[in-house]
Amino acid sequence: LSKPFFGGLGTIKNDDLELKSSSLRSLSLVGAPAKLSTCHPFLQLRGGAPPPSESPSSKKFSALASDTEDSIDNSKEIENAASTCMRSPTCGLSITGTIPPPLDFGGITYLDTTSLTENNAHRVIFILGGPGAGKGTQSERIVDTYKCVHLSVGELLRSGAENENYPHADMVKECLVQGKIVPVELSLGLLRTAMDEKAAEEGSYGSRIFLVDGFPRNYDNVQGWMEHMPTYTSVLGALVYNCPMEILEQRILSRAETSGRSDDNLTSARRRFDTFRRETEPVVRALEMAQAMQSTENEGNGSQILIVNIDGTGSIEEVWDTTENAMNSYIKNDILTANSNLLKAIEDGDIKAFNKLCADNLSIEIIKGDIRERYNSISARDLFEKHETKMTSNVASISNASIQILDGVKAIVSYENGGSRERREWHHGPKGWKCVSLSKEKLL
Repeated sequence: LSKPFFGGLGTIKNDDLELKSSSLRSLSLVGAPAKLSTCHPFLQLRGGAPPPSESPSSKKFSALASDTEDSIDNSKEIENAASTCMRSPTCGLSITGTIPPPLDFGGITYLDTTSLTENNAHRVIFILGGPGAGKGTQSERIVDTYKCVHLSVGELLRSGAENENYPHADMVKECLVQGKIVPVELSLGLLRTAMDEKAAEEGSYGSRIFLVDGFPRNYDNVQGWMEHMPTYTSVLGALVYNCPMEILEQRILSRAETSGRSDDNLTSARRRFDTFRRETEPVVRALEMAQAMQSTENEGNGSQILIVNIDGTGSIEEVWDTTENAMNSYIKNDILTANSNLLKAIEDGDIKAFNKLCADNLSIEIIKGDIRERYNSISARDLFEKHETKMTSNVASISNASIQILDGVKAIVSYENGGSRERREWHHGPKGWKCVSLSKEKLL
C-alpha cells in the first residue's frame, strides 16, 4: 500500500494520542443505489469504491510529519500490526470479534451484531485526538446524544493506583510516578472491569457503545488488546480527530487560562504530539490497513471495522456534524440488525423472538388506499397475530430501504416488503433497540 492510500491521516493527540485527517462529509443511509455519498476515503471502502488520491487536507496534515527530523520508514511494523488486528494469537478472532462480513438490507450495507448481543460482547470505538483537538468536547456530546460510556484508560489507571482494594495498586502507582508504561494486561484488566460494571448498571441502555480514550497508544497496546480482548469486545472502529500543531498550540494556551491542568503548556503539548507522531500514528495507519484488508477479504463489500478521520480545525458544531455522521454509521448496525431479526421472527412464526424486539405496547397504522386503521396501544402479541402474519414478510425481498436516526436513541426504518411500504420506529432502552410503532401502506 502506498503512502497516498493512508494520506487521510493528519496530526493530533489526545492526552496520549494524535491523528491525521480527511473530512467525512455526508453519509447516505438510504437504500440502493445510494450507499455512501461524498465522504471520507475509508468510508468509501464500505461501498466498494476505490480510495481517492490524496486530498488537500491530507497533504496539509502529512506535511507536518514530513517536515520533522528523523522520519522513519516503519511500513513493515505497520503491516505486522495490521496483520495482528486480523487474527488474535489466543482465540483466532479479529479485532472486530465475532461480527460477520457486511450484509445488505434493502440496499443499505450493515453489520449483523446479533452475536455481540448473544455473547454479551462490548461494542468499542477508540477515540484518538491530540491536546486541544476537541476530542473531549466531542466525546461529551457523543455520550449525551447516543448514551455511550466514555472510559479513559489514564483515568482508570489513576483511580486504580489510589484504590487500596486493587491488588496491583502499588505497581501502577510506581509506573505512573516514574513515568513508565503500565503493563498492558493491567490496563486492559481495569478497562474490562469498568465496561462490565457499566453494562450491569440498573436502568442503563442495552447494547451500549464504549468510547475508549487513551488506547491504543502503541504497537504493544495493539498486541495486548489482541491477546486479551477479542473474546469480550468488538472494536467497531476509531474516531480520529486531526488538527495542525499551530492550532493546537493556540487552543492549549487558551485552555490553560481556566483549566488548571499542569500539562496545559506548550512544552508538554509538543512532547505529547511528538510521542503520538512516533508511536500512535503508526497504530492508526495499521487500523486503516486492517480495514482495507477486511474489505479485500469481503471481496470489496466493505469491512467490519470503520476508521474515520475527522478534521478538527472547524468550529465545535462543524466538527460535531462530522462526528454525528460517523456515529450514525456505527449505530445503524444495531438498528438494522434488530429490524432484520424482527422480520425473520415474523417469517419463522417465532412469537417469542418477536416479543423480545418489541415494546410492550405499540402504535400501528394500516393504510389501504383511502382507508386508514389506527391502533394507539396494541400488545406485541396482538400485533404479531392480527397484523404481521397476515402480510408477507421475507427479509430477502426487502428493497428501497432508508434509515433516519433522529437523536441518537430513536430511529425510523422504512422499506418495501411484499407489496407494502413499511415504516418502523425504534427506540433504544435498557434491553437494546425495540420497535415502538409500525405503519404499513399497501402499494398500488
